[in-house]
Amino acid sequence: MGFSSDVKAVTKTADASAVVGRTRLQGIYFTFSSSAGSAVVLKNGTTSSGTALLTLNATPSTAGSQDIIIPNDGIVFPNGIFIDIAGGITSVTLFFCGGAAA
Repeated sequence: MGFSSDVKAVTKTADASAVVGRTRLQGIYFTFSSSAGSAVVLKNGTTSSGTALLTLNATPSTAGSQDIIIPNDGIVFPNGIFIDIAGGITSVTLFFCGGAAA
């Protein structure tokens, strides 16, 4: 069995450009504190002005973590990925193919 591309990972703890260049998001892992009303928004591009392609709303009442595997070929971000972290999210790790960690 061959692989078409190696999966890479990048972790961010605040709003930031996470991946530069065309990429496919394969999965996401995030941790959160006990603050309710938190969210992770992944935007196309390397700035906060990009179009949101994935929004994860989490309203935890206790600290914890969540992981999500994106099915099939993942979500294509043609211009890279910018992470917008709100609320009690403490870290976000992205698993991706293509592009490069920022």
